[in-house]
Amino acid sequence: MPPAVRGIGHLSLTVAPVVLLVAAALDSARAVELVPPSVIWLAAIPLIACIGYVAGLEADAVLGGWNTQAAIPESTDIATILAVTAGAPLTRLLAVDLGLGVVVAAALVGLLVDRLIPSYGAAVYCGAFVGMASPALFSGLPAVTAAGLLAGAVFIAADRVFDGFGGKLGTAAFVGCAAVALALGAEGGSGSAVSGSTAVGYALAGAAAAVITHVSSVRLNHGPVQASALVGLVGGLVCPALLAGGDGVAAVVFCASFAGMARPDRVPGIGAMAVAGVVCGALVAATTPVLVGFGGKLGTIAFAACLVVRGLFAIGADAIPSALPAPADGLDS
Repeated sequence: MPPAVRGIGHLSLTVAPVVLLVAAALDSARAVELVPPSVIWLAAIPLIACIGYVAGLEADAVLGGWNTQAAIPESTDIATILAVTAGAPLTRLLAVDLGLGVVVAAALVGLLVDRLIPSYGAAVYCGAFVGMASPALFSGLPAVTAAGLLAGAVFIAADRVFDGFGGKLGTAAFVGCAAVALALGAEGGSGSAVSGSTAVGYALAGAAAAVITHVSSVRLNHGPVQASALVGLVGGLVCPALLAGGDGVAAVVFCASFAGMARPDRVPGIGAMAVAGVVCGALVAATTPVLVGFGGKLGTIAFAACLVVRGLFAIGADAIPSALPAPADGLDS
């Protein structure tokens, strides 16, 4: 893939979490109850700074010299784009028409496809996140399919960019949904603030889900898609049945499972993964009123959390190199 095309992929993935955080800060008055808007802004600024720092490292490592040579799609690229596209309407049908709900539907699609066609598991899983878009955003399958197609293009453009970061697939889905929503003038649904105690519960659930996914993926060798889909499926089935506000907890569990997909060289260790899960839960709470119903929103939150944790480790290692050696970063992967 020419660096110019990867540059587009890099820019798309970098801008998406920044847009989400800025939207949350602008609408901070409706975020977490009893938390002053100034606190949301004070939290958003360093998070965005960390994202920018890691994005800069990734650009230096991956993009290299700028090349305007046109990309010629290969047959495997086309098949991958079609796989992403197919995942979107399939998930919509399961979630809405069959009434399974978005978390269970997306997790089930990811689990089955990764088992049956593992070479396209990640691509279809990416499309499944597009299919989580609410009917309030996209009323019919044509819009969902178009968003899946654009997400597939971003998926290909971002080849080898931000590899190993949890939430990358969902961020590609979010970009596809946002582009189609912008073209159609669609705004999605509306959300309300969550209580402070709910936000704390989200953070704890996020930490647990991220760590469990990481252990399943890395230590039990289930692989990232299988591990995330399993955690999401269990969360989507159990949380709504057992907990008040269980749908929100299920969304947090699924979101944090995406962070748990990160490679150990990106988010090093269980402690760092737990922090990423806490950030996922906190950001789900903070972004509840904004961009409601956008497919890939949960993945974009997980991507932001992984970038923030990676940025903190990188900045800390630069500041105190003798006390905190930098983990293998894999930035050239």
